[in-house]
Amino acid sequence: MGLPTIAVPQYQLIIPSTEKKVKYRPFLVKEEKVLLIALESENQTNIINAIRTIISSCLYGDVNVDEMPTFDLEFIFLQLRAKSKGEVIDLKYECPKCKTELEVNINTEDVQVIKTPEHTNTIELDPDLGVVMKYPTIEMQQMIQDIQEDKKSEVEGIFTMVTKCIDYIYDKDNTYPLKDHTEKEINDFIDSLTDVHFQKISKFFDTMPVLKHEFKLNCTKKKKDKTCSYKETITLSGLQSFFV
Repeated sequence: MGLPTIAVPQYQLIIPSTEKKVKYRPFLVKEEKVLLIALESENQTNIINAIRTIISSCLYGDVNVDEMPTFDLEFIFLQLRAKSKGEVIDLKYECPKCKTELEVNINTEDVQVIKTPEHTNTIELDPDLGVVMKYPTIEMQQMIQDIQEDKKSEVEGIFTMVTKCIDYIYDKDNTYPLKDHTEKEINDFIDSLTDVHFQKISKFFDTMPVLKHEFKLNCTKKKKDKTCSYKETITLSGLQSFFV
């Protein structure tokens, strides 16, 4: 006789970028093992691949994880973690004033993807010329990081990110999907932009949705009959901030 099958609960979340509802399940021991091994390696590529694998396994329906914006994956993984290991994340911070270790509890239900009202993916460069952007994926960001580490150049990474995130160029007559053009043609277009044009495109990244949460750090430690009373607003941004 075989062993009994354990029923796994299903939940529902809304993908931030598309507002599409999808069902998911908590990650299981076999998937947590994959994550722990990746974390133990301290290799960023291994960690990213583990997160991608876990999300792919736990989401139901027709969802392409590799094409999702990074902030979608961060939000989804946080929901998986909450249903798998509990909604509260325990973090520790050192008070800068009295050096006391402070414990902070973050409820994952309070953590959301923050969207800037003026954000848009359609960038008008001139009255008859513009670009439509797409969000960086986790694979794309890993590639940028590898470029920066290999060439020791942050600038190289920034220009590569811009190139990879332009979906298509348009003018008053036509649209030009970048997937239909050579790398040289794309680089020539980027190189021909003025600083004003480039700053307009950069704003897309500066205002892009981000997984973010703010909380008040308040130290009430007493030493020699004096209360520290140190206060600071801490901003957590990106998935890694919730697991320091």
